[in-house]
Order: sequence, then C-alpha cells, then structure tokens
Amino acid sequence: MTPIRTAAFAALALAGALVLAAAPAARAQDAARFYAGKTVTLLIGAGAGGSYDIYARAFANHYGKHVPGNPQVVVKIAGGVGGGVAAAIQVEHSAPKDGTVLGMVQQTNVTGQLTEAAMAGKYDVSKWAWIGNMASLRNFLGVWHTAPAQTLEEAKTKEVIIGATGRNSPTYTVPASLNEMLGTKFKMVLGYNGAADLNLAMERGEIQGRGASWISVVLQAPDYISQHKLKPLVVDGLTRDPLLPETPTLLELAKGDQQAAVRLVSASADFARAFFAPPGAPADRVEALRKAFDETMTDPEFVAETDKLQLTIEPKDGASLDRLAAQIIASPPEAVAMAKTLLGSE
Repeated sequence: MTPIRTAAFAALALAGALVLAAAPAARAQDAARFYAGKTVTLLIGAGAGGSYDIYARAFANHYGKHVPGNPQVVVKIAGGVGGGVAAAIQVEHSAPKDGTVLGMVQQTNVTGQLTEAAMAGKYDVSKWAWIGNMASLRNFLGVWHTAPAQTLEEAKTKEVIIGATGRNSPTYTVPASLNEMLGTKFKMVLGYNGAADLNLAMERGEIQGRGASWISVVLQAPDYISQHKLKPLVVDGLTRDPLLPETPTLLELAKGDQQAAVRLVSASADFARAFFAPPGAPADRVEALRKAFDETMTDPEFVAETDKLQLTIEPKDGASLDRLAAQIIASPPEAVAMAKTLLGSE
C-alpha cells in the first residue's frame, strides 16, 4: 500500500472513530434538550402505601438528576386491583410513547400474558423497553394468627380465606399453585387494592391470610412480625428469601413436571421492581433513561435513603431484562400448559 493510501486509510479510521465517540454525546444532548422542563411519570400498577409505591418514590427522589435535562419525576398510582394489569395496558397502548411515562407493574404481569387467557394479546412484555430492575422479589403466602389452618398440612383439610388483588397477582397465583400442587383448600377473594388494603381486611376478619412481598410486612406492619400475627408458609422464589430463611419455596414443594412450570412462574421475580418504557419509545431516550437508572442505583443519596427505609437493592440493567422477557415469552408449550394448570387458568 502506498504512503498516500496508508495516510488516507488512517485519516478515514480517525474520522470514523471521532464519529463513533461523538454519537453517544450527541444522543445525550438530544435527550437533554427533550427532557429539559418536562415531567417523567412513573405509573405504578399497585396500591398506594405498598412496597411497590415505597420503592418507586425512593427512586423518583433521585432519578431526575441523572436523566439528561433533569426532568421532574413523579409517581402516579394506578392501583393493584386485577393484579395491576391496567397499568401494563395503559403504558403500552395509551400512554405517550416519547419517554415521559414509564411503567412499574407487578412481576406476574410478565408471565401473565402466557398463563392467563384474559391477558393474552393485551400487551407484550417482550416489546417493552426495559429500563432496569431495582430488586428481585420473592412473594410469600401467610396466614393470620386466628386462621383455622396454621400449616400447609392443616390447609389440606381446612378452608382458609385468602385475600388477593387479582388473578394475575402473586397474592392469587401462590395459593392457587398450592391448591393444585398439594391439594390445599385456600379460597381466594379478589378485588383488594394492594398490601395495605389486605392488611386492613385481615384485621377486620374479612380474610384469614394474604400474600405479596414480606418486605411489605416489614415496612407497613412490623407488629405482625414482632407479635406473631402473620405466619409465612411458603415463598415463590427460586431460592429462599433471606428474610425468611426457614420458609420453603414453591420449587422445593414441586414434584416431577411441576418443577418446570414453577420455574417459569418464579422467573418473574427478576421484574419485581422494574421500570419499562412502552414500545416505540425513541432509542436515544431509552438509552438515556437506562444510563440514568444505572447511575441512580449507585447514587450515594439513593443508597442512603433505601438503607434508611430498609429496602433491598439488587439492580439488574435494562438490556438483561430485555433478554429475560424474551426467554420467558419463548417458554416451551408444555411448561406453559403446566403453569396454567398450577395457577388454575385452565
């Protein structure tokens, strides 16, 4: 190669490198111009005062300073009735697609589009632009201290009324799975609007147990723990909850073909405190929102606030969630069929 051609190739390579280096900066500037003076709304598919709400508000307090343009960040509660599915549908279909609305839905919404006929075709989690997950979440099922059954073995012969927000919520799916797997007699009553509503229902004697996250008990009703008012029977994660080391998982109780189905249902734990943008959100803004999420997770002020609130933080980045969602949606038909059986969907 002649010196002239060598020099020309070198110049082209340098120009290309400069363009590549400038691209992220240019995208960040575009995002900053867009977000300056705007508001980013976090739409939460759970009830007010519950752990989803608490996590979201702690996040909102710090996220805006990491998003280019420093928009205001606000939390809007969509409610947990129906398992919080309304928020998923709203963000995907009717919310602005410009990156100003992010959703946080209940983790079972991820598998619900496979296991619940009523959800099929309503939304597609594999098309959402996942921004990041603050923490994985294992849900529990517990019984009130006055419930007629205080163990899973007793629940095989005695009916226990369990409150639930909706069929697509772990407040329903965990006891439903136990009924199918073990022959327990949990009777689910639907329509409650989150953990706080379920707590009131237990105290009034309307229901005899409830699920959701154990952290929601720690944060909202610590006296349930100190006074032994609520007894955990099982958790739905792939591993035991560090907060409940003596409580078995659904997977430990599953046998044979049930195990693949339980793994599928439990995989949704990685989406428990996750935010997503709707399909069609501009790529440069998704990139900026993901970067801001990652930065927020290590923000000293955010860390200090979540430590004070006793919130567990186990972050997972948006790209990883994209891959996980795609894997879940591509689950083998036999695993999906068994999951439907476990959840009472068929």
